[in-house]
Amino acid sequence: MVINMLNVLVFVVDLVSDCLKCCTEDSDDSMSKIAYSGAHLEVCMRKLVFYPEIVGFIEEEKDQFPSVKVQYVFNSPPKLIMLDDAGQQKETIRIDNWKREHILQFLREKVKTASAI
Repeated sequence: MVINMLNVLVFVVDLVSDCLKCCTEDSDDSMSKIAYSGAHLEVCMRKLVFYPEIVGFIEEEKDQFPSVKVQYVFNSPPKLIMLDDAGQQKETIRIDNWKREHILQFLREKVKTASAI
C-alpha cells in the first residue's frame, strides 16, 4: 500500500516538473514589458454600488494617473481599456473582482508616466 502511494507521489512530482518546463515567471514574459500611454476605466454608474473597491479607486486614487479617464457606459462591467500612443484601444481587461491595490499596481506597471510619454 505504501509503495503504491509512493509511486503515485513520484509520478505526480514528475508530472508537475515536466509540466513546468515550459513555464516562465511573469517578470520574464514579454507581456510584462508592455506599457500603455493611457487607459479608460469603463463602468456602469448604476452598478458602481456593487464595486466598492472600484469606487474607492475612482474617488481616492485615480488622480495619481492623469492619463486614465473614467467613462460611464450603461450596463458595462468594470474594465480597463488600455490605449497606445495614438489613443487606440489595444487591450481590454475586466476588473470586476479586483481590489483597489491590484488596480493601482497594474496601472503603475502598465501605464507610462507623463514624463515617459
